[in-house]
Amino acid sequence: MTCKTKNTDHLTYRKSLLTTALDQRYFRACSDHLPVGRLCGVGWIQSGCFKARKILRELKHQKRCEEAVTTIAAYWHGTQARRELKRLKEEARRKHAVAVIWAYWLGLKVRREYRKFFRANAGKKIYEFTLQRIVQKYFLEMKNKMPSLSPIDKNWPSRPYLFLDSTHKELKRIFHLWRCKKYRDQFTDQQKLIYEEKLEASELFKDKKALYPSSVGQPFQGAYLEINKNPKYKKLKDAIEEKIIIAEVVNKINRANGKSTSRIFLLTNNNLLLADQKSGQIKSEVPLVDVTKVSMSSQNDGFFAVHLKEGSEAASKGDFLFSSDHLIEMATKLYRTTLSQTKQKLNIEISDEFLVQFRQDKVCVKFIQGNQKNGSVPTCKRKNNRLLEVAVP
Repeated sequence: MTCKTKNTDHLTYRKSLLTTALDQRYFRACSDHLPVGRLCGVGWIQSGCFKARKILRELKHQKRCEEAVTTIAAYWHGTQARRELKRLKEEARRKHAVAVIWAYWLGLKVRREYRKFFRANAGKKIYEFTLQRIVQKYFLEMKNKMPSLSPIDKNWPSRPYLFLDSTHKELKRIFHLWRCKKYRDQFTDQQKLIYEEKLEASELFKDKKALYPSSVGQPFQGAYLEINKNPKYKKLKDAIEEKIIIAEVVNKINRANGKSTSRIFLLTNNNLLLADQKSGQIKSEVPLVDVTKVSMSSQNDGFFAVHLKEGSEAASKGDFLFSSDHLIEMATKLYRTTLSQTKQKLNIEISDEFLVQFRQDKVCVKFIQGNQKNGSVPTCKRKNNRLLEVAVP
């Protein structure tokens, strides 16, 4: 037997072994890669099988890739088809909506055009005409029934119909504001200043101080002492260079025993001065910037306290306690002057009990109701180091 015959028989034997383990495709792959004309052992067979398995894996991977591409393409085409269907449906719905809206609009135009010819519209027209005629008649009659232009005139014609109630009240309010403006336009600058002070007093003391109602009808004079004309106060006049806003005799309450002493109370643009009534000599001078607060009771008395800034030169002896017949005017002018000069609002405290600083002591000023021996004049009495009582009739 020749060598060529032996190699052929050996190859046939190996193919028969592989046929039992692999399918036909796998066998063909192995056959294509088996070396011909070479003797080999087990290692040669294993090498051929490895290459065959590798080719088989590649073929299977290629097949899976083809199937995946087919599946993805099918899903993508389906998505495109669904999107197109959705767009077509939406377009159809919009066209239908446009047609419906247009039909309703045409119908509305026709109904509006022909509604005026219907009998049901006549009642509305008659009703509107009747209301217009009533309102027209109301205004024409009100023209001849208007009250006087005096702001204190409270007369006002009655309303003819109930549905005009809100209009009637609003017309009354507008007319009152208009006549008040007409009345104010007649004021001179001096009269405007007087009424501004009265308005300020109302905002400060109305419904707070029992003495306020009696002061409404009293004009604010300010200079109750004619210092410029009285030769007795010539020295006092020469000592004051500023404009005098208030010049009045007040009762200054003694800090030690509560007794009163007459003093001339002077208020200028920048200072508050106290002078002796007999000699006209200035006893105390307080800059308005050192005045921090004014306290008074809610009762019908003229007592008020002027609180000073702690540590200032004017506060060396403590706060001042006064009694005056023109309390509302003095407090109002002091408030306005302080606001004008310091740009700060002066605190006005209204209470039946408040604290004052007398030298180093804090003293409570308490207002009580009591029967007075000297008539209707309030009296002041120092009870102890911490209490000063004011009896108000």
